[in-house]
Amino acid sequence: MRTIVVLVFAALSGAVAETLFSYGMRSFGKIDRSAPSRWPDFLLGVARHPYVLTGVVFAAGFFFLYLTALSWADLSYAMPITALSFLFATVFARVFLGEHVSWHRWVGTVLIVAGIAMVVLEGRQRTPGADASAEPRRPDQETGTSR
Repeated sequence: MRTIVVLVFAALSGAVAETLFSYGMRSFGKIDRSAPSRWPDFLLGVARHPYVLTGVVFAAGFFFLYLTALSWADLSYAMPITALSFLFATVFARVFLGEHVSWHRWVGTVLIVAGIAMVVLEGRQRTPGADASAEPRRPDQETGTSR
């Protein structure tokens, strides 16, 4: 249960970060890539923008929560749950950014949530017998044979 809670908070943190990035970047308008001499000013402006900086803090929160969950659960269990950020980001885009979200996007988001539910309902968080301290097997290694 703790893994799911941490991953939901990670997904929420990631969605908040993305919403803040989007809001902050909208204040710059369209980026003119044809004027490289203005790129340093643009990069400095982005690095100093309060919404972008706050988004970086939330993105770091996502990263550390996700790493914590990976210490408890398999990647194939943890990663799909972080996809809840798609649901959260869609809701935030509609509510806080005033974006029009078409029914196609809502259906896609619901399908993602259904996939997440399938992963969570399986219930197993760590593969039985998996040793976190063991060295991962490389794809080029043969299975069960010696040379």
